Amino acid sequence: MNTTKLFNHDTGDNAWMMTSTALVLLMTPALAFFYGGLVDRKNILNQLFLSFICMGIVFVQWVLFGFSFAFGPSTKIGYGSFEWLALHFGESENALYSPTYPLLTFAAYQATFAIITPALISGAIVGRMKLIPYMLFIFIWSTICYDPMARWVWSTNGWLKHLGTLDFAGGTVVHILSGVSGLVASIILGKRADFDPRSTTAHNLPFTILGTGLLWVGWSGFNGGSANSANGIAALALVNTNAAAAAGLITWVVIDAIRGRVSISGACVGPIVGLVAVTPACGFIQPGWALLFGVIAACMVYFLLLLKHYMRVDDTLDVAFVHGGGGILGAFLTGLFSEKAVNPSAAFDGAFYGRPIQLWYQTVGILTAIGFAALCTAGILYPLDWIIGIRLAKEDELEGLDLTAHGESWEVAASRAVGDLVKQILEEQGTNKEKIEDNGSFELHYTPSDSNAKSFSVPLSTRQTTIDFESDDRCWK
Repeated sequence: MNTTKLFNHDTGDNAWMMTSTALVLLMTPALAFFYGGLVDRKNILNQLFLSFICMGIVFVQWVLFGFSFAFGPSTKIGYGSFEWLALHFGESENALYSPTYPLLTFAAYQATFAIITPALISGAIVGRMKLIPYMLFIFIWSTICYDPMARWVWSTNGWLKHLGTLDFAGGTVVHILSGVSGLVASIILGKRADFDPRSTTAHNLPFTILGTGLLWVGWSGFNGGSANSANGIAALALVNTNAAAAAGLITWVVIDAIRGRVSISGACVGPIVGLVAVTPACGFIQPGWALLFGVIAACMVYFLLLLKHYMRVDDTLDVAFVHGGGGILGAFLTGLFSEKAVNPSAAFDGAFYGRPIQLWYQTVGILTAIGFAALCTAGILYPLDWIIGIRLAKEDELEGLDLTAHGESWEVAASRAVGDLVKQILEEQGTNKEKIEDNGSFELHYTPSDSNAKSFSVPLSTRQTTIDFESDDRCWK
């Protein structure tokens, strides 16, 4: 680390970028909760882990060579160079990427994008992919798919950037890439053994609501930090982010209400699709258009999901629709509504402002991301399948990955709690502690409201019984 030179960093810019880094990093555990509440209870721990492990795998990859491959100094259009391996450049600034704050801050900020992108893919394949192949896939995919795409769109030497493709905060690099990769991965893996396109396995919607709220908050750093400075563009991106999310939420709820019932899980999807759609445009458009982005995205994804049961593909948590579809829509709408007057240093006028060729530049970026993601995903998974196998055995799928992959389960153990309760009651009744044995029994008694129906009791051992509080989608009280 260089400690001999004093750098005149802008403390405001650096503070905002470090805050944004923390906000975007928060989005990965938030995604784990968002996804975790929507999966079958037998796979919740596994789904949480699939997102969580990306924070380890991808950050190590990013420090070793990922950042250098994506942003390192090189005139090549593919990968960068090996010059910034292990981030050995110290506290230096960089006139191209971080002119007012340390390049290390920029590297850390971009790492959070690299982390959450493959984590998004996990929602498409949960419940049927082996753990070790998944981790290998994350490492390889980040290297050969994410790093080049980030370079093409955001690097000063990126060919899509030079062409004129606009992507302020990751509509192309993050959402189209992950959505398409998730779809291709789900096709290659095939359907779950117990797949039913007309059913839902969401087992813990409070988890999903928590994840949605944290994602919404974290997206302020995702989009606002992409201004690369604590300036007016960051404020614009922040307002547009929240406007699109709010419009997506309200639109989804209104459509649900018109159809007769407001779905909580659907209300969580609404703001997410608004956020996805506005991401590539949030630094290039006026706030009024951000509201429109949210409305259009929510309507599109809502009606696509109504057709989901006709699909033959098992994209478990609709990654292709929400992120792939939302990212494609947002990138295309950017070509319509971007305005140079809003952001003179980075934006171009879109078709709505008299420059229709911007639609072509956006289309090139969209098609490149779709084709490249599909090619990379298939090129990784097929060899992995041939070499070590990627699909779980049917019996393991049916039992769930929490037990088969992790040896743990999503349960609340009640035996010790029941035993302690019995001891406390006996003590209050004056029973000597020496006479209290932790091997008695306890009963749960159910009395139905219908007098003609039978009541029943469930005997529980205070030593050995375990109650699954999520069993059969019912909650014991």
